[in-house]
Amino acid sequence: MHLCIAISTPQLNSTQLEEMNFDPSSKLKKTSWPESRLVPNETQFISISLGNTSLHWAFHGEKENNLNPTFFWRTPQLTPEDVSPDTEQDLIQTFGRYLPERVIPFFFGGSATQSIQAARERNESRGHVPSIYLVSTNQEQTHLFCKLVSVIPCRVYELQPLDFFTPADGAYPGLGVDRMASLRGAISITGLPALVIDGGSAMTYTAADADGKIIGGGISPGLKMRFQALEDYTYGLPGVNIEKEVEGLIRSATISNTPADIFAKDTKTAMVVSSLNEISSHMRSVVDVWMSKVGGPKKRKSNYSDDQEKVDSVKQNNDRIVALAGGSGNLLAKLLDENDGGVINTLQRPMIRAKPCNGILHFGVAWVLCQKSNKPHVKPNISISNSQSNTADDDAISQWNKYIGQTVIKDFEAGGNGVIQTFKGQCVSYAMWKSDDDDDTVEPRPLFRVVYSDGDEEDLFLEELELLIKDYKRNGPKVIDPKKNPQGYIGSRVAKVFFGNQLYFGIIVSYSDQYWKVVYDDDDTEEFDERELLAALKLYDDNRESDPKGP
Repeated sequence: MHLCIAISTPQLNSTQLEEMNFDPSSKLKKTSWPESRLVPNETQFISISLGNTSLHWAFHGEKENNLNPTFFWRTPQLTPEDVSPDTEQDLIQTFGRYLPERVIPFFFGGSATQSIQAARERNESRGHVPSIYLVSTNQEQTHLFCKLVSVIPCRVYELQPLDFFTPADGAYPGLGVDRMASLRGAISITGLPALVIDGGSAMTYTAADADGKIIGGGISPGLKMRFQALEDYTYGLPGVNIEKEVEGLIRSATISNTPADIFAKDTKTAMVVSSLNEISSHMRSVVDVWMSKVGGPKKRKSNYSDDQEKVDSVKQNNDRIVALAGGSGNLLAKLLDENDGGVINTLQRPMIRAKPCNGILHFGVAWVLCQKSNKPHVKPNISISNSQSNTADDDAISQWNKYIGQTVIKDFEAGGNGVIQTFKGQCVSYAMWKSDDDDDTVEPRPLFRVVYSDGDEEDLFLEELELLIKDYKRNGPKVIDPKKNPQGYIGSRVAKVFFGNQLYFGIIVSYSDQYWKVVYDDDDTEEFDERELLAALKLYDDNRESDPKGP
């Protein structure tokens, strides 16, 4: 399962960090073995990736004799206000708000009150304090996190690049610890040789050969960065809202079974199809060169059974499956499918087998802890891949496609202040999913990706998705407070009358300085204050049936 906790927070600068006057060394230690390993009876732990935009958490060890992550969630970056409460108890409550209900007993046991006493009693009952392992590329967030857990009895270790690969393995100076962790996770999931492509703010790829040696990798702008650069460094090109334009194009191509023509006839579509074509061509070129170095797909060897391979042996990536990570992982999988997944109209292109792997970095952390703690490493079994997306019958696929583009609303608790905020989202894609525990007789079921108005994402099963769709149809955007949650309106459709009696429809694309930016369907733009916003939302509700692009 994957959970997103959506909270909007400002960025911390270095000056604010210095003013905090907090020494993280009082809680944080860099990994040093064997000191940093799990204690003999320790079977569960937390890992966290601290990056440029969010904190990505994972809970490990829910399955017996298996330290792989089983539960993921994401929170926004911490701020000084989050970790500067009046009392220690307030700090503990803040930490608790960053934890899903499922994970709270790991720190505080079954106590109804989250307190230092409850944490101590929990530690006494299991015989050790909990361990938290960090993979950080953001030292500011590392400082803040250590202050957040400063009163929690726990161990906090920051993993080092050499924990994942040594110079003898091909590690080179400057290769980020996050990329090394992701590559190690890809090896665990797909086997050797391995290639992981991460579609985040920057698009990166990192590869290893059949012997587990790092081949190298590359870095290029991610999808959002490409559009931002076109808007910032050219005169006259518009901004592109990824939720509206990119996901809208994919939704239209999927539902109509008609790919978008790369010879577009409007500016925004031209920007989108060109970027998608460039990314697809780039990825395919990277895969081709990788395969030229490691060899193409091979027939499976049958010298040993799957069960023998599952624990501790070196997993073989005979099918040359590419691991995909980051927020654009599902999009990348679609573009690597046959003929770009039917998204854009290009020349005939073969399918490249690929797996979107949620939380791939955390699987790399699990490998390190197994190696250093002398515990068995169970190879994870992730069943989602672009080659499996079409295994269901046509009627089922048609039923699932109808959910793409549906609008939802959901309440999230804001970490640090306990305020409930309502966010609007849109279902943008689905993929087939099977649990590690499912045998071959269990058919994959659809897992739907929802993107919320603040950019956070969440994977939902059909039953959960339908409930959120019903909530939106019943309550609509009226439940969002423009003062408490101004960004919650991003993605909302609006209407306004021009020239006396002509009704125009548009979409809210951004919020800044108490104004909401609206892009109308004819590409004109306007900024609304709160009064104009509420009036445009009401007018849209009254004329929803007339909107050609409405839900």
